[in-house]
Amino acid sequence: MLSKGTSPRAPEGKITSETARQAQEQFSLGKYQKALEIFSNAYDRYHLPGLRHGYSRIGEQIRAAADNAYELRNFAEAGGTYRILFESGITTRDFAQSLSFGDEYLDRQIKACSKALMEIGLIKYREEKLEEAITVWKKILVFDDDNRSVKSAIDTATTQLQQLKHMK
Repeated sequence: MLSKGTSPRAPEGKITSETARQAQEQFSLGKYQKALEIFSNAYDRYHLPGLRHGYSRIGEQIRAAADNAYELRNFAEAGGTYRILFESGITTRDFAQSLSFGDEYLDRQIKACSKALMEIGLIKYREEKLEEAITVWKKILVFDDDNRSVKSAIDTATTQLQQLKHMK
């Protein structure tokens, strides 16, 4: 959304710079979905080349943030960020071929984050730290809500935890 005072007839540079400023502000706050929405809305409305470039650039910045979280083994944050990119529709835009990523990459990274968190949860489970395992596995469902293996693991661990509490 453009701020008040920016009309549809405003010069291309002003529209592009204001959109970029607003999106960058949201990016800096970690509000990646909002940053993408700002560019998406402006691009749909104006179809300016400068917006195309900025939209692509913010997508790349978000991908870099997700990759960085992944490298730091913050799989929940990385998975959530990859999911935001995947669901944003940026990879279906007319400039998608210029992006360094596509749906296949994002899907592969989401699965890698799920797998890593599943393994961390299994370690906690084997150590009989059921509550910690459940907490780890629930993080997966935030960005991979159809993961049946995770849902099953949570159900099993929850049942066991309840049984242990009743035995005490």
